[in-house]
Amino acid sequence: MRGIKTSILTMSLLAFAGTAGAVEWGAICCDGGYEYRHPSAWEKEQQRVKDELAAAQKLLADRERELASLRSSSGAALQSAQADLDRSKKQMGELEREDAALRSSSGAALQSAKADVEQSKKRVTELERQVGDRERELYSLRTSSEAALQSAQADLERSKTRTGELERELASLQAGAASETSRLSGQLSSAQGDLDQSKARAADLERQLASLQAVAGEKDKLAADLTVANQRAAELEKTLADRDNELAGLRGELSAEMAKLKVAQRSLLKALRPQIEKGDIMVDLNNERLLINLASSYLFGTGEDALKGAGADALKQVGTVLKDFPEYKVAVDGHTDNVPIRRALKKRFPTNKELSEARAANAASALSEGGLSNATTTGYADSKPVESNSTAAGRAKNRRVEVRVTK
Repeated sequence: MRGIKTSILTMSLLAFAGTAGAVEWGAICCDGGYEYRHPSAWEKEQQRVKDELAAAQKLLADRERELASLRSSSGAALQSAQADLDRSKKQMGELEREDAALRSSSGAALQSAKADVEQSKKRVTELERQVGDRERELYSLRTSSEAALQSAQADLERSKTRTGELERELASLQAGAASETSRLSGQLSSAQGDLDQSKARAADLERQLASLQAVAGEKDKLAADLTVANQRAAELEKTLADRDNELAGLRGELSAEMAKLKVAQRSLLKALRPQIEKGDIMVDLNNERLLINLASSYLFGTGEDALKGAGADALKQVGTVLKDFPEYKVAVDGHTDNVPIRRALKKRFPTNKELSEARAANAASALSEGGLSNATTTGYADSKPVESNSTAAGRAKNRRVEVRVTK
């Protein structure tokens, strides 16, 4: 490309130089009143250079068209264009050598054409820039073509891999179909065997029927046995009726007991409504027992067995309600979490067992102040948790005092 540009500059220079010194007066002749002149060697050379310049410009235009074509073609066209460019460079080299020869005879004309040459240089520079742009576009197209080829190859490899997987799946399905066919054949054989066994069993039953008909004389004995069995059934039915009556009585007694406990439950719910709504106390009636669950945080301070004022008042209200049901047993149970007793508190309560017992005793004392004096107390420490001790919320629910009311 650079050879073509240099040649264009040289030929432009020669063209302008030829314009400046085109007339050679010594070649003018007169003939019959008309003046004419023969073309000089310089004019012939000038015309030749102009022709070659036009050919070079045409060649450049051709190269630009080839570049446009190469944008959608393969790299083979680029190699052909490069070969043409090399030939053009060689031709331009020859023209440059001829130009050097001409410069020795046209120095004055070259001086007058410098301005035009500078302009031609600018044009050549512009053409160089355009050619550079075309070369970059060609490189980009070639790069994108290679990337597209690589992508297509990758897609082909993935397709081959997927085809292999599908072939393996097909083989597996065919093997599974063969296995299923074998299994069904086995089931069919098994069913045929069962049918044969059923036929044999039917024949055996027919033989048994014939044998039973042969021993029909035992009918009277069987009738006597049936009479005895009916009498035994009548006795069992009478016993069952007696048991039903006893069960009905027990159910009546249970209903009466539950009715009493429900009265006690309603009284407690009414007396302890604020604490129940806050979640400090729960009252539950279930399985023939009334259970009052009081949170330790509501009754006691941390590590303490002495009742808070509000906790003592609540237990007194419980005692006031339960004293009206003297036929029931009342047990006060103390419970803690599994956190060991620490530091100075161990002097008073070596373990959670002692702490739970002390809290149960003080709760029973508050019940007695409300009028209930027959409550028993037990400290269970952390042996009967209602929630997991792995969380703070679970440990809080395990720290409690329960008042159990049973028959």
